[in-house]
Formats: sequence, C-alpha cells, structure tokens
Amino acid sequence: MRRKKKPVTEGCIEKSEDKAWQEWFNNLDVKEHETHLAQLGLDKEDIADWEEAEGIKKPKKKK
Repeated sequence: MRRKKKPVTEGCIEKSEDKAWQEWFNNLDVKEHETHLAQLGLDKEDIADWEEAEGIKKPKKKK
C-alpha cells in the first residue's frame, strides 16, 4: 500500500533555516536585490522586468 504525499501549503515555512533566510531576504533593500540578481546572471533589463512584476518599481511609460 502506498502512502499519499502530504500536500505542500504555499507560503508555509517550517524549518528554522528557511525562516532565517526569509527574514534576511525581506530585509534586503532594492540595490541589494539587484546585486544578488546580477550574481545569478540576470542583466539590467531582466532585473527591471522582475522589479516591475514584483511591484518594486513602477513600469516606465513608453513614448
């Protein structure tokens, strides 16, 4: 008999390491976010798109 997998609830952080990471992540400012995203290989345009999607910065109006 197989066991059913326990459903994963989104946003549920249970491990102490995860809680520490979430606290660190939430305390980063925009410049620090940009630095870490650049280290992951994203260029400035990708970072700008990400910031718009997350609501960090407002989208620039196109002329």
